[in-house]
Amino acid sequence: MPESRDPQTPAQPAGPPPPGTWVLGRVRGIRLTMRFTWLPVAMLLALGFATIIGRQFPELGNWRYLAAFAFVVAFTLSILVHELAHALMAMKFGIGVSEINLGFFAAGTHIEGERKSPLEEFAVSVVGPIASLLVGGLAYFASRAFDEGVGYVALWELGVANLIVGVTNLLPGLPLDGGWVLRAIVWKFTGNMHTGTLVAAWAGRVLAISVLAAPVLLEEIWGRPASMIDFVIALLVGFFLWSGSTASLMQARLRRKLPALQVRTLARRAIAVHSGTPLSEAVRMASESHAGAVVVIDGDGKPHALVSETAVAAVAPNQRPWTSVSEVSTRIAAGHIIGVNDTGEEILANLRAQPASEYLVLDADGGVYGVLATADVEKAFRGR
Repeated sequence: MPESRDPQTPAQPAGPPPPGTWVLGRVRGIRLTMRFTWLPVAMLLALGFATIIGRQFPELGNWRYLAAFAFVVAFTLSILVHELAHALMAMKFGIGVSEINLGFFAAGTHIEGERKSPLEEFAVSVVGPIASLLVGGLAYFASRAFDEGVGYVALWELGVANLIVGVTNLLPGLPLDGGWVLRAIVWKFTGNMHTGTLVAAWAGRVLAISVLAAPVLLEEIWGRPASMIDFVIALLVGFFLWSGSTASLMQARLRRKLPALQVRTLARRAIAVHSGTPLSEAVRMASESHAGAVVVIDGDGKPHALVSETAVAAVAPNQRPWTSVSEVSTRIAAGHIIGVNDTGEEILANLRAQPASEYLVLDADGGVYGVLATADVEKAFRGR
């Protein structure tokens, strides 16, 4: 099933689940959760199965709903097997996995790391559909042990459902697993991971458009008029595919910009002043030195605060001689210090982990190199 990824940070212990999410348990340290949005999916599956066996076995009466409940539980477990296959394969390659979540229309494996090679990408992506195909095959062969009873129908339907999940997820377009497989193949032949993402994302858009046209095409092939439900399902599936592929496309374009972003070139030159320095004097010194930032140092000459550009702008010029820099500065937190040699990936990780408007930049020897403003990073992204 489609995966959600955060390639910027290592695996972290999952925090409290968001509202409307139930924790089902843990497997190998991976938290299994279910969103309330899975309930309408489960209800539709249960009603559909109850209708099927109600027609074939009318003598069951209301007991068909119990059989339908058991079928939905079995199908849910088979989806978890699919996602666990992704997760365990990722962990085999040393990639962290924090959570598996069941929600409306799809399940997600939260893999906290980027694949290091096309082989890892291929293996992690293809193993989920393979697991579904195996479960589907086992369910089908197990159904042969029953003599056309409820057990036979339940196992046969479970087998068909898993075969559909496996085959559908192998379609070559993001955000489906087959899209990640296609990405791995293109990555292998081009040597460029981002090219693979772009190709797979555009393939996902083509799939989305194809799904929208599916009801009309099937009507031509089977001769059965397409119903309103067919078009609604096609619209939902097409929207899901288009949204997922578009998100992957945007992420690929963003990540192609990251290597070109360097703290060394983005950082503003800074001057160092003591906390009691009048703001007007600090502004004058920065102007004469052509510096774009002011760092506040203590008695030992160590930086401990950054003068906020926004706070400086809020102080009227006639009040600046009577305002010290300490009054418009923000203490430097441990997470607000960046190395001068950091590049795009590391910059983005810092900005996500420790949000701030400015960061102190230190050189290789631990000295003050300058200040990195978040606004400058955003401007660099927009300009590339």
